[in-house]
Amino acid sequence: MDSIKNLLQKKNLDEPTEITALKRYCIDSYAFEPKIKVGETDITLFVPNGILATELRMRQKDIIKRCQLTKKLSIRIG
Repeated sequence: MDSIKNLLQKKNLDEPTEITALKRYCIDSYAFEPKIKVGETDITLFVPNGILATELRMRQKDIIKRCQLTKKLSIRIG
């Protein structure tokens, strides 16, 4: 069992929790490390290929709900 000190050392305190949740969703569900760009009104998720982009676009409402995103989610290939 990890101590609180170890858990806090691993946590990026500058990163919003919704971004952390989105990264965790991508890693757990699709086994890829996403690149994420955060703007004032939107979040852009960059994925490695078109097949994955299509899959994530079909599940976009679920992703927004599960990750509790407050900004518009855009999915791009890149």
